[in-house]
Order: sequence, then C-alpha cells, then structure tokens
Amino acid sequence: MLNLLKADLYRITRVHGLRGALWQYLGVCLAVYALLFGSFLMFDPSGDMIRSFTVFSAPSTMLGSMLGSLIPLFVCFFVVEHCLADFKEGFVRSLVPARTGRLSYFAERIVFAGVVTVIVFASLSLITFALGAVFGMRFETMDDPLAFIAWTAASCMNVWALAVLSLILVYATRIVPMSYIGSFMLCSAIVPETFSLASGLIQAYAPGLMGVADVLSELVCWIPSNLTNWLFAGGASSMAAGWGALGAALPGAGITQAIVAPALWIAAASALVLAIGRKRDI
Repeated sequence: MLNLLKADLYRITRVHGLRGALWQYLGVCLAVYALLFGSFLMFDPSGDMIRSFTVFSAPSTMLGSMLGSLIPLFVCFFVVEHCLADFKEGFVRSLVPARTGRLSYFAERIVFAGVVTVIVFASLSLITFALGAVFGMRFETMDDPLAFIAWTAASCMNVWALAVLSLILVYATRIVPMSYIGSFMLCSAIVPETFSLASGLIQAYAPGLMGVADVLSELVCWIPSNLTNWLFAGGASSMAAGWGALGAALPGAGITQAIVAPALWIAAASALVLAIGRKRDI
C-alpha cells in the first residue's frame, strides 16, 4: 500500500510542465485568492494605492472564512477525478488483477484521500496567510495553540470524511457525472437540509413518530458537511460547546464531537468502500 501511495503522490505532484494535478488546482486557487484579496485594495483621488484593512478575530477565523466554501469541494473533486482516472486509463485492471490485491488498493485510496486533505489544507492555509500579510490583514487576537491544532485536526477529519463518502459514489457507480454531482451534494447543505425537512414534516404530520424526528434532528448535527460549516464559520472558538443534545453531553463537548463524528463516518464509509471493491469487477 505504501508503494501505491508514493506512486499517487508522484502522479499529483509532477513538477515538469506542471503536469501534476495538485499544481493545477492550487494555481487556480492562487489566482482566485489573489483577485479576492486584491479587492481590498483601493485608490484615493490622487491615484495612490491604499489598503482597505480587514480585521479578523483570529487566524483560524480568517482561514475559515477563506477556506470554508472551497476546501471540501477542492478535496472531494480532486479525489474523485484521480480515482476515476484509474478506471479510464485502465490502471486498476493492470495493477490489481487478482482479488487478493484489491483491499490494499482500495484501502490506499482511503488513505490517499486523507493525505490529500492535509496537503490541500496546509497549502491553502499558507497561500491565505501569505496573501493576507501582503494585503494587510490583521487579527484582533491569536488563537490558543492547542485550540488551533484541535480545530485544524477536526476540520481536516471532516473534509476527509466527505472525501471517503465521495469514494463510495465513485466505486459504486463509476459514472463521472453522478460521482461529481453526488460529491457536490455531500459537500453542500443539501443532505442535512433534507434530514431537517424530514424531521419537520414528521413533527407536523406524524406526531406519533417523534422519536424518528428527534433522531433525524440529532443526525443533522453529526453530518460532516454541517460540522465543516460550523468549524469554518467560527474558527477555533466554535468548538467551545457541542452541537445538538448528544454533542453537548459529550465530555469535551464541541472538540470531542468535531473529531469523533468524522472518525465514525470515515470508519463506516471505509468499510463500505472496501466491501464494494471486494465484490465488483474491475
């Protein structure tokens, strides 16, 4: 599995001609971020450039505001594209001709999704801080180091969970449009909003099933896309309290929920990916 991971990392980071997909994705993000930060520049009547300073409450808040709507889609689409390419190019068939080698291959794809998440998060964070320094961003205070590390770990784990859930669609369907659309839906508010709507309808029209409505309402608080939005919206301070009845009751409250929830999703989704990989022809 380690050799497979090394090969994948080489494929996405090939520097010659910027053939590695990672550089292409990051290049687009750099251009978008430069334009976004450039919007904070203004010119006075004399034509001199001045900076319109933007103050963030803390570094994690700045990262959350800049990465929140981008990094889940970046990682999920990147992983989907990479894994679908293996089928398109016939790489899978030549690599794992026997069933005994399949589990290592699909397990490596799960690990690959996690490694990509960390690489993308670190890269976009560095780009954000660098451009922020150039264009005069300021912080009211600095995050507590331990809180910042915990927030970073929780954010990466929830994005990783979304990427592994996307792998289920890739390997179950192997249909390009369905894989991308499904990934987009997983990263958006569509899934949690659907559960919230179902819970509301049950409460309104089927009061005898209140237990089901309560379960759906609690599940909304544990869906990775919702947790990711929650973490990025508030930065490290967002983990002070849990979310939902069960989350609030956990030891450690918010930080525990933000780490335990994606760990459970990653474990469940990984088991399903491996089950699909074992049974389906390649």
